[in-house]
Amino acid sequence: MLTPKKSLLLVLPTHYGTDGKLLTVKKASLNLNLSLPTLASLTPPDWEVRIVHDYMHPVDLETPGDLVAMTVLTAPSSRAYELADQFRARGRKVVFGGFHVWARPDEAAQHADAIVIGEAEDLWPAVLDDFLAGRLKDRYVSAGPVSLAGRPAPRYELVDKRDYKVEVYPIESSRGCPYNCDYCAVTAFHGGRHRLRPVGDVLRNIRATGSRYIAFADDNLCADRDHALEMFRELAKLDIRFMAQSTMYIADDPELLDAAIKGGLRMLWVGVESIQPEALDEVHRRINQVEEFGRRIEEFNKRGLLVGTNLIFGFDHNTRETFDATYDFLMSHKVFPFLYILTPVPGTRLWDRIKGEGRLLSEDWRQYTGYDVVFQPKNFSPDELRDLYFKTVARLFSVRNNLRRHAPRIQWHNLKETFFTQVAGFAVATQVGYAARHRIPEYW
Repeated sequence: MLTPKKSLLLVLPTHYGTDGKLLTVKKASLNLNLSLPTLASLTPPDWEVRIVHDYMHPVDLETPGDLVAMTVLTAPSSRAYELADQFRARGRKVVFGGFHVWARPDEAAQHADAIVIGEAEDLWPAVLDDFLAGRLKDRYVSAGPVSLAGRPAPRYELVDKRDYKVEVYPIESSRGCPYNCDYCAVTAFHGGRHRLRPVGDVLRNIRATGSRYIAFADDNLCADRDHALEMFRELAKLDIRFMAQSTMYIADDPELLDAAIKGGLRMLWVGVESIQPEALDEVHRRINQVEEFGRRIEEFNKRGLLVGTNLIFGFDHNTRETFDATYDFLMSHKVFPFLYILTPVPGTRLWDRIKGEGRLLSEDWRQYTGYDVVFQPKNFSPDELRDLYFKTVARLFSVRNNLRRHAPRIQWHNLKETFFTQVAGFAVATQVGYAARHRIPEYW
């Protein structure tokens, strides 16, 4: 007699707004979640696995799942805790992992049967074995950064591409970042380590998507030049189109930049963060030279790249004039702006400093979206900072400015190329504006 398969339910929780309402959409802009398909790939084939993105499909508590696992970030943690409590009340076992669990393990442990602290690759098989044996431990703690070599391809087939406006699949070629900015949860979680996935494994994973449209989930795609150059040369053989995140330093390396474009790079995110050198210094972001921003952006633009620029408001050196100056900077360059309010995420050095100075105003994680003020700014009241931020967002994302950014780039002779570089870019950029107005995390 055959033994029934055990079932695993993997959940990406959505977020409660500050008005108490659950935030959902019919379709998300892009699929950039890689943790759940990766966890599914680490699960033995004798398990039935289901992935639910709570943002598009609010979790039905009767969904089959002998074991429920959730990846928990800070803003959605309240929703994760609620779901976990309800599943456990029905006799289900719940496992948590993710950045917020690592940063707040004692808090998370109150709502789960087990928590995974650190990366899951070397821990997940033990979690499943212990669950089957009825001896699930309270905590599983990673011994340190894991190797990315030889890992199975993420199970992309478990994610319904119809849930997304644009068919783009997340790929990881490296993990972590060698830089050490105070506000960055990635650096805190990975300890400033940057690890590489073998290029052959990256190519295999791209093929596993069955798509030409890729988004690299790496925090710094070009941190290792040799690895990136080797990969770009191989990508050129696949005829794909991809978007990625990198420092601006790639603009100073024409060989690497041109190889990336030949390999399919069409949209590049770069971390400007602030146009004030003093603001960058206060969070130990040593890799930006403000006086080089314009020149580097021009290097990208003249090659036809879409450039997304991340900027943050709320630094101690920001004044009211910073907002107008930033608006003028963004309008004078051909970039897609991504704007945030400085948020001290638990586990970061910024969190330690702000809390140590007695400036933390809230530990209501629903507000930790990047669009709310959760600390006392130096030169503004919280309401002033919030109002200045949203006025700037409204100006930048006006209909006129959205058209001004996109219309000149339409390639009528090549609409497939335009689909990726324009529709994907437009979806991302306007989603930031929507997310800011509604104070929600960007579940792309």
